[in-house]
Amino acid sequence: MTQEKLADLTNCSREYIAYLENGVKTPSLPILVDLANALHISVDALLVDSLDYSLSSSDSDLHRLLLDCNETEQEIIIRTARELKATLVSFGI
Repeated sequence: MTQEKLADLTNCSREYIAYLENGVKTPSLPILVDLANALHISVDALLVDSLDYSLSSSDSDLHRLLLDCNETEQEIIIRTARELKATLVSFGI
């Protein structure tokens, strides 16, 4: 995505987007949320490189799989994963 497109989607200037990319400026929380929404990612995915400690799941295989599913598919996969987790726990795994 170009800086111009991202600026348009977040009601910012292209120059401001460039400042953010280069670490010259830090976005406010509302702009951070707008950026995440425009990029179709979570805020934690934007922040993960800035955090000393992160348990972000935004880049996991499971997260990427769920992003590619409709709501029904997501519910089925999550229910199946919970059942599998319970089975593994019952076997002491």
